[in-house]
Amino acid sequence: MSRDENMNEITYFRLIGEQISKMPKTLVSKVIDDLENHASDYAFDDGDLVHDLKRAIIEIKYANHIITELRERVESCESEIKRLEMLAHRAN
Repeated sequence: MSRDENMNEITYFRLIGEQISKMPKTLVSKVIDDLENHASDYAFDDGDLVHDLKRAIIEIKYANHIITELRERVESCESEIKRLEMLAHRAN
């Protein structure tokens, strides 16, 4: 993979991450539920599509969990920043 391709891939995933992070949690949950329902409809099918759907569901759930944890960390950091700003303001 060339450097340009690598940069394009990084940019692509960064843009996807930004879009996913802006999605409401309920929408993400609905998409996951819809995918699970579609996969369940074909539960006894050993086709590649079903396998890919099930793998995608697992990966989406994992990514959603990471996004949720990162949102919580951001909120925690923002709270800490506000607390430190108030302490610095009182010290002046």
